[in-house]
Amino acid sequence: MKRISQTVLTLTAACVLTSSPAWAAQPEPPAPIKKVKQDQGHEFSQELQKSLDRLASAVPVLKDLRIEDKRYEENDRYRYPFPIWEVTLTSEPEARGSKERGADVSARVELDAQTGRVLYFDIRHPDWASAEYPDEQIARAAADGFLQSFFGAEAKQWKATESLGRGKAGMGDEKGNKLEWARSTVHYQMLINEIPLIGDSLSVSVDAAGHIIRYEAFSVVDQAQVKWPDPQKVIAKGEAAKRLQDKLQTALMYSLDYPIAKEQDGKPTERKPLLVYVANPDLWIDALTGEAVGDEQAAPEETIPVKGKGKGTNVKISSRQEAEIWIKSQFGIDVSKASFEYDDHKENISEGLQQIKSYHWSNESTEGKRAYSMVSLITDAKSDRLIDFNLNVPDESAATKSIDVAEAKKKAIETLLPYLDPALEELKLVMEPADKWIPEWVDKSKLKQEEQREYSFWFHAKRNGVDVPDESYQVGVDKRTGAIVELYLHPLNGGVALPDATKIISAAEAKEHFKKDLDVQLVYYWEQYDGQRAPAPQLIYQQKWKTDFYFIDATTGKPVQVTQP
Repeated sequence: MKRISQTVLTLTAACVLTSSPAWAAQPEPPAPIKKVKQDQGHEFSQELQKSLDRLASAVPVLKDLRIEDKRYEENDRYRYPFPIWEVTLTSEPEARGSKERGADVSARVELDAQTGRVLYFDIRHPDWASAEYPDEQIARAAADGFLQSFFGAEAKQWKATESLGRGKAGMGDEKGNKLEWARSTVHYQMLINEIPLIGDSLSVSVDAAGHIIRYEAFSVVDQAQVKWPDPQKVIAKGEAAKRLQDKLQTALMYSLDYPIAKEQDGKPTERKPLLVYVANPDLWIDALTGEAVGDEQAAPEETIPVKGKGKGTNVKISSRQEAEIWIKSQFGIDVSKASFEYDDHKENISEGLQQIKSYHWSNESTEGKRAYSMVSLITDAKSDRLIDFNLNVPDESAATKSIDVAEAKKKAIETLLPYLDPALEELKLVMEPADKWIPEWVDKSKLKQEEQREYSFWFHAKRNGVDVPDESYQVGVDKRTGAIVELYLHPLNGGVALPDATKIISAAEAKEHFKKDLDVQLVYYWEQYDGQRAPAPQLIYQQKWKTDFYFIDATTGKPVQVTQP
């Protein structure tokens, strides 16, 4: 199980209906999808075709589409370690005529090449486009109905989780209109001996009208082929809870922009800075041995004194011209003749996300050595403040001798200092070896050896002696040239008043609050890493909170509650 050290605890909030709804439809025999072709060199087997037809039975609109392309792939898609077939379908006629491309229905299906199991499905139907999210009850009913239709009696092996995901996909048509497909995603865990298997799940996504528009099941095991630990041999639940409570640790930190109120759809309506205690989130108990796991030493870290060294430089960029001038003045790179793209990311407004603008330059020149292949900037749309700079250095410009990590770190700190608040006293740099979290059972010879071309240094601020993870910075240094290739700036906004760190409850008091609310849940867990699995699954007790809070307000001693209708 992946470990999360105290230094990298994140502050996260505790947080298909048609005229003939899919969940109300009567079962019908599978109807074949039209016109299945063959990929040269590989056979699209009958098992694959049966799976495709079974999916079409559960999502009837697929029956009206034709196969546009089929592709056999052996690559490691989404860390899926086995070959797959990718099938694309369309409503576009083979002889298009006058029909516009934007009016076509398109779908993609991915299947395990050996077993025929459906791994992924996605459909974009122009008539279904909507930026509205479905009601939770509609989403869950539709997803349950799809699972029943697709799996039949095997659907009882799956249990929906309490969380509901959300997302959007979009595209533009030939007239410049933007189409969006908002979705809510229901996640399901497999049940083994009536006990949920965490980490291995499938998901079903539903639009506002109740259509099934996405299905994903890359991480699913054949439970009949596995020897599962016996739940009759576990330690008592009460004993497991006590051991977790004894191992519980807390950390004090500032959250600069905590959402204390949300709309019904989850969009924040009110935020405020808080000083909170958080509990270590990744501690669990081996249900057979009673051993607590996940409480190892924190990653090594370095505190860097910066008092009086920051200059408080606030770069503001409101146009392409200003961006190009800044890039040239800071890095000596002229991007004025490069291919340029701009995006105002207006979809972030409806999502309740930070409003940003992005500028992107591509250098496709074939003459001589290029100083860059790509440069991009991201700014805050309201203030025009620079958020992120990114540079790609092409191979032909790389030096033959690389710089070492000490030299790169020195350069990263020097680069960052002008942008720091002069009143800031300390930065924290967390240093973790690249292989720190690779489990012992992993066969490292099978891991992808990806060349790391840059050193990446992550910093966050400390104010009043307290960590401020939200006030964070990143500097990337190219190993081959020493060039700054990444600069991410997320400073404390002016005018933000942080809670007084001298008038708070103690860590011991916070721990008692967490202990009272801490419960445990018995689950199966089968650890994975980069496409590999541990030799055997485990039966563990994981943390489960009795009430819906995750943080203690250090100034009041009370749980942080989020107001939501």
